Amino acid sequence: MQPTGSREDRHTIVVQAPAARVYELIADVEQWPQLFPPTIHAERIEHSGNQERIRIWATANGDVKGWTSRRTLDPAARRIDFRQEVSAPPVAAMGGSWILEPLDEHSCRVVLLHDYRAVDDDPEKLEWISQAVDRNSTAELAALKTGVETLASGDDRLLSFEDSV
Repeated sequence: MQPTGSREDRHTIVVQAPAARVYELIADVEQWPQLFPPTIHAERIEHSGNQERIRIWATANGDVKGWTSRRTLDPAARRIDFRQEVSAPPVAAMGGSWILEPLDEHSCRVVLLHDYRAVDDDPEKLEWISQAVDRNSTAELAALKTGVETLASGDDRLLSFEDSV
């Protein structure tokens, strides 16, 4: 049973790329600003074995938020568990998992799980978080699919642009 004021969400997408390749992209947090549109900046601040601490700045419902998370990477299981150590209000606590489920050698299902609680277990704050998690998870998974399928097609660029004067 969930504590009062907490929620769990599940988002999924099927990607036409090997699970190992998708896992590599998700594990490389410093590539997130190029891969995931809500992410402004991401950095690894500590790393030891399969554990790491990361710092992220991202948009949430149009606001810029920053937080520190601890991640456990499990490349064999193709799973990354995360838990915020320092959350940004209105988030009191948040964690979850990235899970890569191979469907065949060329495709996989990406599952993104979140569990979270609002400051003071406030229902309005919880709804704000729920909307942000849904918006960002949907955007991240769509961008992941586009990015990884572009890479799988032989184009090795996560980001390209043109500029003209």
